[in-house]
Amino acid sequence: MTWNDFYELTLKNVAFSDGSMGVFLQKYGLKGGESPESWNLKHPEIIESVHKQYLDAGSSLITANTFGGNRIKLSEFGLESKIKEINSQAIKIAKNVAKDKAIVAADIGPTGKLIEPLGELTFEEAYEVYKEQIEILANSGADCLFFETHIDILELKAAIFAAKDICDLPIIASVTFEKDGRMLTGTSPESAFITLEALDVDIIGTNCGTGPSDMYQTIKNALKLTNKPVIAQANAGLPKLIDGKTIYDTTIEDYVKFAKKMFEEGVKVLGGCCGTTPEHINLMIKEISNLNRENENKKIDDLLLSSRFGYAIIGFEGPFAIIGERLNPTARKKLSEDILSKKYDLFKEEAIKQKESFANILDLNMGIPEANEFELLKEGINILSSIVDTPLSIDTSNPLVAKKILKYYPGKPILNSISLEEDRLSILPEIKKNGAAIVCLPIDSTGIPPTAEGRIKNMKKLLSIIKEYGISEKNVLADPLALTVSAEQKSAQETLKTIKAFKEELGIFTTIGLSNISFGLPERAHINRSFLAMAIQNGLTSAIVNPFDRELVGIIKASDVLLAKDILSTNYVKIYSNENKSTINITKSDKKEEEKTIEEKLYNSILKGNKDNIEILIREALSKLSPFEILNNHLIPAITEVGKLYEERVYFLPQLMLSAETMKNAFSILEPLLKEEGKKSIGRIVFATVKGDVHDIGKNIVILMLKNHGFEVYDLGKDVPNELILQKAIEYKADIVGLSALMTTTMPMMKEFMELQKKEGTNFKVMIGGAAVTRSYADSIGANYSVDAVDAVRLAQKLMGIQ
Repeated sequence: MTWNDFYELTLKNVAFSDGSMGVFLQKYGLKGGESPESWNLKHPEIIESVHKQYLDAGSSLITANTFGGNRIKLSEFGLESKIKEINSQAIKIAKNVAKDKAIVAADIGPTGKLIEPLGELTFEEAYEVYKEQIEILANSGADCLFFETHIDILELKAAIFAAKDICDLPIIASVTFEKDGRMLTGTSPESAFITLEALDVDIIGTNCGTGPSDMYQTIKNALKLTNKPVIAQANAGLPKLIDGKTIYDTTIEDYVKFAKKMFEEGVKVLGGCCGTTPEHINLMIKEISNLNRENENKKIDDLLLSSRFGYAIIGFEGPFAIIGERLNPTARKKLSEDILSKKYDLFKEEAIKQKESFANILDLNMGIPEANEFELLKEGINILSSIVDTPLSIDTSNPLVAKKILKYYPGKPILNSISLEEDRLSILPEIKKNGAAIVCLPIDSTGIPPTAEGRIKNMKKLLSIIKEYGISEKNVLADPLALTVSAEQKSAQETLKTIKAFKEELGIFTTIGLSNISFGLPERAHINRSFLAMAIQNGLTSAIVNPFDRELVGIIKASDVLLAKDILSTNYVKIYSNENKSTINITKSDKKEEEKTIEEKLYNSILKGNKDNIEILIREALSKLSPFEILNNHLIPAITEVGKLYEERVYFLPQLMLSAETMKNAFSILEPLLKEEGKKSIGRIVFATVKGDVHDIGKNIVILMLKNHGFEVYDLGKDVPNELILQKAIEYKADIVGLSALMTTTMPMMKEFMELQKKEGTNFKVMIGGAAVTRSYADSIGANYSVDAVDAVRLAQKLMGIQ
């Protein structure tokens, strides 16, 4: 079987991949602290046996045992020097089994590190790590690359870039959603699918994380937003440790029942992840192969955009899209000063208020004279991607900056803009690579055509060039060019004619910078509003406007009703019947920043994650408040509110991490002063990832949150023997021992620690957690369970008698 044969199956009806490798290796004796990939060299016959069982079950795709085969993951086992051997041997084993009956996918998992701004790994470092592994896999004969179990869309983007730069192998890209229906870093299924389709991988989808029933609920709406084949590989339910064995709680029959539902919703490739077996695959094939879908998903012809958290749609049939213009420092001295000082208070405030004022997209312009526009745009993207769910329009007149900046955006943005001028056209390869949408200006070397006919002619030329780069017209936002009517009154009529022609003749979406039309006239708002209403009637689909203009927004929302784009007037009624209330209040006061007290500024800095200016605020606050007052009365309440917002899923991991890092910076200044005042920690905690487990992202987040709440935490690292944990707990006179485990194979170490305690006569309070750990398991061994970092703080406080 070739890749084309496999892909043809997905287009005709359905194809089937394989299931879990890990469940077999554990059965055959894989230990918790052992690299599964090392078995490619130590036990090739077992790896071959697993592949053969899936092939015999009917799988058309065999996944090579290379999931943790990147340099970073292998280094955790001291195997980085064997990266070529391990990866090439895995492909060889799989190819020997698959022969012409199935294709072999090179499995590529995450590095285990968080990428900037969530972690310390840079985009470039991630790219190089993936490039190294992919080059080996491609040269070893893999039929395709399969990126699995990714939790950060930006890290996955780096991996996809590396793949496309190294080889032309087909790409399957699969992400993992948590129980709440989002990736660990907050990305929704809709946003993930839009982003991956924009990056032009061949198949997109999801694996791991949840059982089939949750996976079905998570992805069924997102399936309507993609034209790509979708793969779904659920776990066999939740793992439970029973009599030392890992048992998954979903029966094969129930697994197949929900696989059928996913098939009916449009999933084109079905397989399994943790806990699934050849029996799961075989029964799926028997039950689903000959079924037909009643309704195939219709082709998506709208322009779809995404951010890390959310998405936006621009189209002819749906509501008008508002692009907020308030993040442009041009002629805005206060905003420029706020950005250059790196405070970003006004910047963040304007972003959030625009979102609350119904902006669907935010235009980001960082063109400040003499400033480093690239660095400012990068910082702006990092900030906005952590505080709002609106996609961005990246607005720069510098082609060199445009080429460099797109890769750092964790989603599908708009780039504003290109024209027929040669330097602007040079951006097109990067636009294609990043899958960005693009604002197109019908301008050539002679300038702006004065008539609609001239603009239409130029746009046709531009569209022809764009097509040569493989960029779809549905990713184009054509700007009909709203010129100043005070200089040429008839220009407005030409712009309206252009809008209509762009829609009816060229079938492309449109946008304008609205405020240009009224420049130089008094009471400009009247001109802006009247012209916008006319433009919408002629087919305008979006505009860069001031969303704080309530009357202007009212015209837009009313137009949606009158043009039947707001079905049953649902949005209009929701907004204007006083039902719309913001669910987030991330400022303690509605005052302007300069009017806030130092106490309010401290609180809001933690709440918003303003880590760059927290030191200045702490120094200022110390002139009137004691270190104890700053910490207990202002910082702790703020980080507690962050935890509440995180639990309510208003905040996600990026906001939690930003606030935690800000709190960490604040505490580093206050800590020596608190010791001078005689302030003691509220409890000592020894924390470790148990023996055999090399995962520590979750542990590190928990520790950061505990320290921010006044605990003294001793981090022993990962893969730590119970004897050492107990020794350090005694040495540091710990009040609590914290244990983390990601895998069911390492969970028994927690039970063994409890038994070691009993044997040694110690009685430390023990809190446990991790992806595989459950409350029932904690109860069974006499430990205390926390579900996440926020809950861990609450539990630790309870164990110390604070609550």
